[in-house]
This record gives sequence, structure tokens and C-alpha cells, in this order.
Amino acid sequence: MWPENKHGIIQRSYALDVGLTDLDLKTAQRDGEIVCLGSGGYVRTERLPEYDVDVELYRLASIAAADRQSLALSHESAAALHGLALLKPDHSVVHFARPGTSGGRQSAKRHIHVGLSDDDVVRVDGFAVSSLAKTAVDVAAKSDFARALAVLDSALRAGVALEELEETAERQRIRGIATVRSVLRYANGLAANPGESWSRAQMINARLPVAVLQRRYVLFDGSNAFPDFDWDGKVLGEFDGLRKYGRDLKPGQSVEDALEREKLREIALRDLVDEIVRWIWDDLENNRMVPRVARALVRAGLMG
Repeated sequence: MWPENKHGIIQRSYALDVGLTDLDLKTAQRDGEIVCLGSGGYVRTERLPEYDVDVELYRLASIAAADRQSLALSHESAAALHGLALLKPDHSVVHFARPGTSGGRQSAKRHIHVGLSDDDVVRVDGFAVSSLAKTAVDVAAKSDFARALAVLDSALRAGVALEELEETAERQRIRGIATVRSVLRYANGLAANPGESWSRAQMINARLPVAVLQRRYVLFDGSNAFPDFDWDGKVLGEFDGLRKYGRDLKPGQSVEDALEREKLREIALRDLVDEIVRWIWDDLENNRMVPRVARALVRAGLMG
């Protein structure tokens, strides 16, 4: 019954045009059938993914807002359309950018930036957005070290060359660009997710020895393993995002199957190295990861 556009968004104005009422929309929202995106847009709840619902809602909210603007999406909004993985992003504001040095403004739900050149605009899903490199640099410039590292790592994973990020940062004249240039020295597309990027940021700030990312190990059964962090083949570090077990299920496989597979993988790896340290998101939140890794490195003779 819901009139959706090609992005799966139900626009209030069109819904009213085809005979629905605001009461219909409010009732469906109250019953959990649809979710409000802002800008007069809604999405059916059943369309939302099992994981990262907030990321998808923000992407759709940015699209719904862009439908009512002639400006290009930028910053976190452009990142959502590009599929960049951010660390603790602010999804309360939709970002746009325009050329020139005037006309910027900010409200509770919209932020219009200035200084976006035509050369830095691309189209994604039919919408004008800042380019991948420009988006990553813009988000990094307004972030702390860990968040900047996460977005730059994500841009590299998405295929942007380090040289392009460096060139983009070099020609920007925006606040925070010095942070971007500094963080680019550490950016690494082998970091698989924001949790691994945050882990690396904490390691860097604590001046732990630099780990190799995703080094290949051949296990006893001939299969390959690629641990998140590797220190001289003696200590391995693994960040458990927990949700990955649900995301990476093969057809017909349960979460329990995936956990068993991971357990067997770890047993095989322990035959090859001295120690494996595992941590979860809560360990990063409460600064427990660095001391645990440091103790393992000391025991392995890799730290004094």
C-alpha cells in the first residue's frame, strides 16, 4: 500500500497525493510499520537491514533531504552514500556543501558548508556528492585522531589511493587539515573496520610496537588465516566486533557454526605463535586493550 520511490523512501507529499493521510502515516509509525527519516520521508521497517540499522537510516535520511535540495551532499552524509565506515559518527545532521566562500549556514538538522569545487563533485545513486577522497578528508578534518584514522582507513579500503588523499589534503584550506596530514602517515586500508582502526589509534597513542595487519598464516589443514594484528609472528591481536559472526554467515550456517569455526581457527593459530590477545568494543571504550596487549608483548620479549 505504500508508494515508494526507487530508493525505497515514502515521501509524505506523494503519499498524500495518492490518498493516504497524515493519520495513516502516524498510525503506521506508531505501530512500527514505518520509520520517519525527516524531510517528509519514511521507510518501511521491513526494508531495514539486521545490522547497522542506524547507518542505513542516516543514508536514507540524507537521500530524502537531498531530494529537496539542489546542493551536493558532503561530510558524513556523503560518507553514508559512498559506504564509508565511520567511528561513532554524528547522524543528527545532514550535510551539504556549495561552491564559493559564502552562503554557509547551520541549523539543528542541516549544515551547509562552503568551498566545494566542481572537480570534487561526483554522482552516487543519482545524487551529487563530494568525491570519496574529498569526503574522507572533510570528515577527518573535523574529527579526533581515532575518528580521522577510521575514515581514512575506510577510504583506502574503498580503493582511493593514498596519493590522492594526500593531494586532496594538500590543497585544502580548512580547519583541522593539519590533523589529516598527520593521520595520513598511519592510514592503512588493511584495517577491516572502525573497531580495528580505533584499536590502532590507541596503540599508536600508547607507542606500542607497530603491528603488521592481516599477515597470512597457513594452518595445518591448508586453509589460510589473516589475523588482525601481528607482532613478529609471536603475538597476535584480534578485535572481535561480535556482529561479524552474524554478518559473515555462509548459506545454511548458524552463528554457533561461525563461532565454532572461529574457535578451531584460533586453536590452529596457537600452534604457530606464542600468544593471542582478543578484545571487544567494550575493552576499547574502557581502555583495557592497550595494557593487555602491552603485557603480552613484554612476555614475548618485544617490549621492555
